[in-house]
Amino acid sequence: MLNDMKSILMKSLPIFILIVSHAASAGLYKGLDAEGNVVYSDKPFEAAEKFTPPPLSVMDKPKLATENEADVEEKPAEFKYLSFDIISPTNNQTIRNEPDVTVTLNLKPGLNSEAGHSIWMLVDGKPVIKKSQGTTLNLGRLDRGAHKLQAQIRDQQGKIVVRTRESVVFIHQTSAP
Repeated sequence: MLNDMKSILMKSLPIFILIVSHAASAGLYKGLDAEGNVVYSDKPFEAAEKFTPPPLSVMDKPKLATENEADVEEKPAEFKYLSFDIISPTNNQTIRNEPDVTVTLNLKPGLNSEAGHSIWMLVDGKPVIKKSQGTTLNLGRLDRGAHKLQAQIRDQQGKIVVRTRESVVFIHQTSAP
C-alpha cells in the first residue's frame, strides 16, 4: 500500500509543478483600448503594462457581545417633557363677563399616554379636572375674584411628573340687580 501511495505521488508531482508554475507566471496587465478606456486583463495585449494591484485591506472581525453583556438589559431613555406652560389665559389677565373659562396648555413633546400620564387642572390648589388627555380644558364658570391656576402631569399612581407655574386670573362678572 505504501508503494501505491508513492507511485501516485510521483505521477501527480509533475502535474502539481505545472499548475504552480503557471499560477506563478500569471500576471495582471493594464492598458487603454481604442476608445481610451482603461482595460485590465490577465493576458498581455498591445500597449499593456504589467500591473501590480495595491495590497488588500484587512479588517479584524467585529467583537461579539459576551454573554454577560447580552444578559444586561438596556434601560429605555428616560422620557422628559421639554416645556409645559399655560398659554391662555395669561398670568394676571382679567376676564370680564365670560360664562366659561377655557385654559390652553403648551406641552412639548406631547403627553406620554403610553406611560399612563394624564393632565390635571387645579384652581386655587384644588383639582377641578382630573386625568385629561387634552391640552384645552374648559373650567366652566368661575366665581368673581382672583384665582390661581396650575396644570400638572401625573403618572398612573397620581404622582406629579411635571407642573406649570401658577398663573393668576381675575374674574369680573357684572352683577344683576
